[in-house]
Order: sequence, then C-alpha cells, then structure tokens
Amino acid sequence: MKRKVFLLYAETQIHAGAGTDVGIVDLPIQRERTTDFPIIQGMKGALRANIKDSELEGKEEGIKGEDIFGSKPSEEGTSPGKITFSEAKILLFPVRNPCELFVWVTCPLALIRFFKNFDKAETWIERVEELNLSDSTAIVGTNQADQGYICLEEIRLSAQKDCLPSKLGEKIAKCLEITNYMRNKLKKDIVIVSDKMFSRIVKTMTEVIPRVRISEKGVVETGALWYEEYLPQDTIMYFVARETVYAKGKELDLLGKVLKGRVISVGGKETVGKGLMTVGVINCDWGCEESG
Repeated sequence: MKRKVFLLYAETQIHAGAGTDVGIVDLPIQRERTTDFPIIQGMKGALRANIKDSELEGKEEGIKGEDIFGSKPSEEGTSPGKITFSEAKILLFPVRNPCELFVWVTCPLALIRFFKNFDKAETWIERVEELNLSDSTAIVGTNQADQGYICLEEIRLSAQKDCLPSKLGEKIAKCLEITNYMRNKLKKDIVIVSDKMFSRIVKTMTEVIPRVRISEKGVVETGALWYEEYLPQDTIMYFVARETVYAKGKELDLLGKVLKGRVISVGGKETVGKGLMTVGVINCDWGCEESG
C-alpha cells in the first residue's frame, strides 16, 4: 500500500488539547495512555481546514479535491476520502541544555516506530536495537561526550558518543524547509535516551502557561485563572498518509506537492499565536540509505 510520511516542525508552541483535567494543569495536551508520549489526533481534520479544495482541483488529471479528504455533507450524502491519516506521533523533543542552549531528545521506541514506516529500513532499526542504553545514559553525536556527561535540564546523564544521532539529524534536515542554521543544529544536537527516561522528559518538560480572562472593565475576572500545557517550539512530530483500496494512485503525490514546505495550523489557541507547524514530506524509500 502506497504511503508517505509527513514531518511536522513546530514553529510555535502547540496545544492539541485533551479536554479538562483535575490536576494542576487544567488543559493538558493529548498523550498515549501507555507511554505518556505526546500525540496529535485528528490530523485529517487539521489538514482539511488548512487546504482549500481549489488548491487540489486540476492539479492532477482525474483527481478532485474531495478525493483526498472525502466530500462535504450534502443532500446527496457523503463519500469517503481515498487517503487515510494516522495521528501525529513524537519524534524529536527539544530540551534545555547548558552547552547548546537546547538539544532534541528521542528514544529507541520512538525511532523504531518511525523507521517501520519506510521500505528497507532494517539497517536503521538494527542500529537502534544495538544501542546499549540504561536510564542513566544517553547517546550523543557531539563533543559533549568528551566531558563524559550531558545535562537535560536538571537531569545529568552519562554520555556515549555514536554516529547514529548525527546521521539521523542529517536525513531529517534534508526533508524540512528550515534555515541552514537549524539544519546544522539538527545534525549535531540530537540525543537518544532510554524509553523510560524519554517518557519522563516529555511528561515533565512541556511548557505550562497560566492564562487569565479579562472582563469588559479591563481587569481580571474573579476565579478566571487556568493553566494550559503546550509542546515547545521546535518539537518535531510525524504522521503517515496511506492510500485506500479506492485510490487512483495520484492522490498521495498531489497531497505531498500541496503540503511540502507549507505552514499549517494544528490544535487550538490559534488566535493567540500558537499551533503553527511547517510540513516536510518523506517518500517511503527514505530508509534505503545506510545508517552508518
């Protein structure tokens, strides 16, 4: 089944809400129940809200805009789209670091899930599985390994140098339309930690922001204080789009052309400047190169 992987690079903080909660954070983000990894559900709806049918019409012979997302409700009923969309999953999570300002953190589980979407990615998966990681160690691709440790906010881990983070950063950077400065940073500032440590990091190192509601008199309303959780800027996620059995074979290519390099709005809080993500496109043969 033909498929494409789409990267999402957070240009601003991201809030894909999970509703209200009884904890300290009133409006948390969506997470996997088993791992606490951040996710974004409803990518099909988010994309449809950012793409006009007119942008899809006439781009490929025989393909209509509704072939991608399905027809809108009408008296004649609805028809399903010919592309299915997964939820967005976390790939790289930015964390404050005293040496490099911030680094991107990931883990074996997140990487293996990502690589499984590509053809001939066995070499990459095997390299990840070979990593000797404990909850107190990290794999780095920079000179931070020379000092023997790396600090991720208040967490200090033993550092082991490996070429895998640099190879991964180089390949991801090629698929994103970002500045050369950020491309170079991606190539040297990826850190791999254990699954348990990554779960702890993405649970405790998101941004929690207080919000207040102002009355018509220009003062804070009594009791109108709440806390919202956000994925930090520079977070990198991905989702997978696949053809259904009803596809004509050109829908995915058309979607890739329309989305490549596009800045879209994902999640809530758009009117306060949140939720902007740049889209990158990866073909399924991305994993064919050696991981080094």
